[in-house]
Amino acid sequence: MPTLISSIVPKLDVTIAPPLTDIEEAIDTGRRQYHSTRIMAILENQDNLAEFEKILGVTSLDLYNPSPRADGNGSVFGEARMPGRSGIVSTFRLDTGLPSSLLFDSRVKKEIIHELGHMIGLKHCMSLGCVMYKSEQVDDTDAKSGSYCKSCESILKGFLH
Repeated sequence: MPTLISSIVPKLDVTIAPPLTDIEEAIDTGRRQYHSTRIMAILENQDNLAEFEKILGVTSLDLYNPSPRADGNGSVFGEARMPGRSGIVSTFRLDTGLPSSLLFDSRVKKEIIHELGHMIGLKHCMSLGCVMYKSEQVDDTDAKSGSYCKSCESILKGFLH
């Protein structure tokens, strides 16, 4: 994972931190899902993460965000502050009983790249093949590439310089 993230944003020093253990405030027991924005706030307030410029959580928990930006039922593959310090990706809805781990790995990588793009300042892209295209269903994630289109790449270079 650190190598993947470093290859996307070479200027970031990547470290894997221990998992969060105290996230009860983020659970919605009625939905049986975790509020993604609340988890990002918990990440941002962790003393052991204070030194890091960017924090991206990866979880197997089922995430939701009730905002109108999310899909109709609020379930999300991930969320990030834009631009901002934190983001989170959930693998829960990316694993749909796949016969191969290759497709699952591809989905997770695409969503990580997507959320890192938001953290750096990229918005959703209208180009269907761009990794910044909004995924509302897992098929959307499968259909897009794992890289930024030329337009997003150009914008990204502007943010990084």
